[in-house]
Amino acid sequence: MAITVAADLAAGQIAMVDKARFTYEHIALCASLFNKMTLGKGEKSKYIPKFGTVTAVDLTDGVDMADAQTISITGTTHTTDEAGCKVIVTKKLRNQLKADAYAAAGVVIGNAMGRKIDKDGLGLFSGLNSGLGSAGTTFAVGYIAAAVNQCIGQAEPVPLPLVCVLHPHTGNDIVTYLATPGTTNIPPDFQMDVLRNYWRGNDKLYGVPILLDGNTPVDSSDDAYGAVFCKLTFVYLVGWEPERWVAYDDSLRGWEIGIVTDYGMVEEDGTYGRYLLVDATAPTS
Repeated sequence: MAITVAADLAAGQIAMVDKARFTYEHIALCASLFNKMTLGKGEKSKYIPKFGTVTAVDLTDGVDMADAQTISITGTTHTTDEAGCKVIVTKKLRNQLKADAYAAAGVVIGNAMGRKIDKDGLGLFSGLNSGLGSAGTTFAVGYIAAAVNQCIGQAEPVPLPLVCVLHPHTGNDIVTYLATPGTTNIPPDFQMDVLRNYWRGNDKLYGVPILLDGNTPVDSSDDAYGAVFCKLTFVYLVGWEPERWVAYDDSLRGWEIGIVTDYGMVEEDGTYGRYLLVDATAPTS
């Protein structure tokens, strides 16, 4: 059993712990970008139906519309799993810290849970039915344009709005492309705006917000999956929201501080988005 004792945080026993810098966690995007659904009381899974299409036909005046069409119904069933994180702060350590050890541990475990949920969501991008790019592909903004147009132009158009999520290193390629003086068909005023403001994810390309998520996995070849998708592509299914607890253990002489939640990050419709597999090497210039 891992226990955080006084010796583990020697630097924090005398230092100004209230000003200690916790490990900075990347902003978790997927929980807010996916279609969030909650299991109801007594439900162990969620069934999501999808209705097929029918065809409208020409009619003749005075002639009965005799042909009826059948509406097909397909669907998917999704379940949840528990996930949690726990730390133990000893009484000796808490007495030596100048800041509230509960608050410190709460930040750490809360960040850990948010990171896991986000990474589970990001891991779904590679499972989309189709996409653009491949291992070693150098990113270009044209991939976003192609993904958007494929989503809109397919037989069953993807419900709008769309959003694009990329690794921050890939986002740097966007800045480099858009801000390079002399780049074909990019107005100088637009280039200067990008140079001044950098790319913060608050602007759009081809009408799609570009969001950067540092939790995006990067493989051993420095490639990473991003995606262009709509909210209905993925489901964030919640059995219960994250719950925290604090419990004192007399024999251990310490406090258990933990968090647990029941959720599932699942793909609902793999045709409602396009993955972008591109290089995500850390920029050097």
